[in-house]
Amino acid sequence: MSKVSIIGLGAIGGGVGQALARVGTFELSGYDPRPEAFAPLGGAMRTGVSPADASEGVDVAFVAVVNDAQVRAVMTGEGGVLSAKTLPGMIVILSTISIPVVFWAAEEAAKRGVKLIDCGVCGTRGLQENAMPTMVGGDVEAIAQARPVIEAFSSPMVHCGELGNGMRAKLACNMILFTDWAVAWQGAQLATAAGVPLDRFVEAVNAAGKWVRPHMGLVEDGVGVSMPGMPTLSRPSTAAFADKDLRAALALAADLGVELPSAEVALRIFPRVAGLA
Repeated sequence: MSKVSIIGLGAIGGGVGQALARVGTFELSGYDPRPEAFAPLGGAMRTGVSPADASEGVDVAFVAVVNDAQVRAVMTGEGGVLSAKTLPGMIVILSTISIPVVFWAAEEAAKRGVKLIDCGVCGTRGLQENAMPTMVGGDVEAIAQARPVIEAFSSPMVHCGELGNGMRAKLACNMILFTDWAVAWQGAQLATAAGVPLDRFVEAVNAAGKWVRPHMGLVEDGVGVSMPGMPTLSRPSTAAFADKDLRAALALAADLGVELPSAEVALRIFPRVAGLA
């Protein structure tokens, strides 16, 4: 059995853990500061007392925490993955983070002789069928080493090229998602200001989607209008993810000399989109 650790058991890490547990051919261990995060795994995963403990001697260690600072902490902080007595065979970054931190993590891993690839993910609901799309970046040999584990929970697994390209593709994908949400929200604002009942507008947009294939639909909720996957209770965290990911995408665009005016607007108005301002 391949030994796999997952550091961070939120929506992505926890979902990956459950998907791998269903396959039944992996020996799983994990770390999360929240004990309740292990409950959905039903005892299928050993609970590590630290990232290092969870990743001791595993074949593949997945890092699925929230942001740049957390990636740095679980990689090289006290009890970090790279302080394990027997280092993992390789590390896969699932977290959506900035490109410089991807390369920092790879350099830190390389100092200890550990390979690292980046793996952008989207469509977490696909984990319910072990078919979440993934976008990976790294050299061919490293990708081949991780492929059996990644393909156990994802489909398709798309090799986007060199290290960092998985995350670059993910940031671009999220830019489309959050910009779409911002545009849909503006459409709802216009319709309701013009006197169109919100419930009728939502119905019309979703019906039209059958023919015009929009990127998202609309859902009427207690606050106003939102998109599937952004329920009212998750609005603050959704806004935080949008802010983090849009800023990372715009930073990448600035480095490349690419203009992203729609993303700039989405970043500016997203607190209002999420009903927080």
